[in-house]
Amino acid sequence: MNKHLLTAVLALSLVASAHAQSSGPLANLTVSGTFDYESQYVFRGKKVTNSALQPMVNFAYPVSDGTVNAYVWTSNPLGRQGTATPGGNNEIDIGIYYQHAIPGIDNTTGEVGYQLYWYPNFGNGVGATAASRTHEFHVGAIYDTTSLLNYNLMPTVKWYHDVILDSDTLTGSIGYSWDLSDASGLKGLSLNPLATLGWTGMNRTFGDVAGQNWRNSYLFWELDLELDYKFNSNTTLFFAGHYAGQNDGTAGGFAGGNPSANGSNSGQIWLGLGVKWNM
Repeated sequence: MNKHLLTAVLALSLVASAHAQSSGPLANLTVSGTFDYESQYVFRGKKVTNSALQPMVNFAYPVSDGTVNAYVWTSNPLGRQGTATPGGNNEIDIGIYYQHAIPGIDNTTGEVGYQLYWYPNFGNGVGATAASRTHEFHVGAIYDTTSLLNYNLMPTVKWYHDVILDSDTLTGSIGYSWDLSDASGLKGLSLNPLATLGWTGMNRTFGDVAGQNWRNSYLFWELDLELDYKFNSNTTLFFAGHYAGQNDGTAGGFAGGNPSANGSNSGQIWLGLGVKWNM
């Protein structure tokens, strides 16, 4: 299934790119993506799997002075990842979001979107289907600080609501991009740090699985440092280091249950490398 999905995504991106070169209705379509290896997969402070390949393709199209983006992202674990079969924690995310300048607020872009989290190889037995997917909506705002600071820290705030987990998540982040071309003598080299702080609160930690739910909430944080080298106008190579953690405990839920059982409770450090492309 993973190979078929990846083949379909790549084929779709090539077809879209070919159309984008024409003068038809898809002339303004932008196709981009990444293909990277991550030594761990960590989501909202908690480890999901060990090493994984994580390809993504994104389609962007201008609509009403804004931009609609649709994407497919997948995490393909390498080897056994705590499940009965290799690749048992495979994940496919399918999403769409719209960005547009917020009227009356200078330098601020608003965002609304939806994403499906799908775990096609979750397993068999009672509750497997119920736990194999979830749906999340979000709204957010991105501010450009260039007019205030002469550089852009890209402060971003987002609120997510998951309808299956009955959860709310708030995140805030700041980042920067340093052009190292002059300092290094290598044109196209940049260093990109990003810091994220978030909070999530879930009323149904195990979604629609009957009889196995806890309420749970915790803070999480992540620091990312990425080194990019723009090889040409369509291709960027990158190497990244990451640290993430959270303060989830072992107390809470009904009958003193363990809401932190779904994911590691310690800080995580991992590396990633890959290529970004656009057509």
